[in-house]
Amino acid sequence: MNSLIQIKKTIKDYKNLRASRYIPVRGDEIGTRVFELDKYYVSTKIDGHLCFLINYKDNKLICNYNGNSFDRPELLDEFLKIAGDNDGVFVGEIFSFKENERTRSFELKKHLSDKKSDIRIGVFDLIESQNETFSENDWINKKKILNTVFSKSKLIFAVDELELKSRKDIQNEFNSRVNEKNEEGLIVRGESGPIFKIKPTLNFDFVIMGYVVGYTDDPTLLKELLFGVNLEKDKFLVIGKVSSGFSVDDRKKMVHKFEKIKVDANIIEVSGSKIPFTMVDPIHVAEIDAIDIINSNTSGVISKSILKFQNNEYTKEKNSPSVSLISPIFKGLREDKKSSIEDTGINQISRVIDLNEEKESGTLKKASKIISKEVYVKEMKGAKMVKKFFIWETNGDEKNYPKFVFYQIDYSPTRADKLKREIKVSNSKDQIEQIFKQNIESDIKSGWNKI
Repeated sequence: MNSLIQIKKTIKDYKNLRASRYIPVRGDEIGTRVFELDKYYVSTKIDGHLCFLINYKDNKLICNYNGNSFDRPELLDEFLKIAGDNDGVFVGEIFSFKENERTRSFELKKHLSDKKSDIRIGVFDLIESQNETFSENDWINKKKILNTVFSKSKLIFAVDELELKSRKDIQNEFNSRVNEKNEEGLIVRGESGPIFKIKPTLNFDFVIMGYVVGYTDDPTLLKELLFGVNLEKDKFLVIGKVSSGFSVDDRKKMVHKFEKIKVDANIIEVSGSKIPFTMVDPIHVAEIDAIDIINSNTSGVISKSILKFQNNEYTKEKNSPSVSLISPIFKGLREDKKSSIEDTGINQISRVIDLNEEKESGTLKKASKIISKEVYVKEMKGAKMVKKFFIWETNGDEKNYPKFVFYQIDYSPTRADKLKREIKVSNSKDQIEQIFKQNIESDIKSGWNKI
């Protein structure tokens, strides 16, 4: 694996496959979610950026997972000095060091260009050494090599691990390092392979931008919320969706609240159940907890919509690097906060993780938009039935996306299958409009009222 092309593929695969397999655990879940094993290796989680240290005859560099070098020549000189003849690819976390202070990823971003700053690397894994590749679970042999190669430098060092034998011991370490000393979290390796990332619960205040009904197929109950952060006044970056943490009473009251502030949108944001969100005036704030937050996944950099709210309507400006929350839970509405840079701004994200500014290769897709929409209701013996018909233009290339999508939602509380959906696609606008017209003509008879 000496060519730069091979190296880049290997480190990208590592980022996408291995680094994403860490099992997230909250500090109060150690006793239930960490597997019971004979032995654990515990280290303090370093909050920096993933990096790769590469030492081959024709390729010697310290880079990120895209193969872009970090411009810190003193670190490369130090690495080559201590690695010597140990060819291979090593994995670490590059971070900004301050004595007796917690590491922060956003500090690294600020300090990398400052040549007087103290930037260090904690090495915690290896992919290849001396022409031998290592499996994910072969930690004992990898640990020996790391402790041998990176034992004599304060700038680049093997991450220190404590060997423990019980989950109770892990809990005690978490209390000491995280709760008392304010470290970011723990990394816990099982001897046989599983790796746990244990952190306190993250807490955010987000702007509510949309909602979907249909919890247990009951259209009177909230199913999901769409939320985001303020980039500036009336401009929002979509962050995610939440469907957990609501009581049944919450689900009833919030639908009643949101029905009064529905607004138009010339774009579609789709819920986890593949139903378009009904967009609302961005005036309410939700408190959301999560186990973790990520800025990339196996598909690459996470990208979501930037939406502008003007004249009582949402429009999409573009896609932009964003994040995803792991296991988000709704905690309640924050009546004491408002949609603003101060209360619901992007700084909530940047204090925890960097928004990935690097562009992945690939075709950019323009925003999709609704081009036709009709909604009909009918009441019979006190029961309200609803039929919704949509066409939206995907604005994607025909190789990867159909150009047009027809979507129908049919709800009837008197049926056994209360909620029915139908999707049809076409690359012809005339054809999709004919499908739209024919479905309305065949489904909408006397007694239905258009709203």
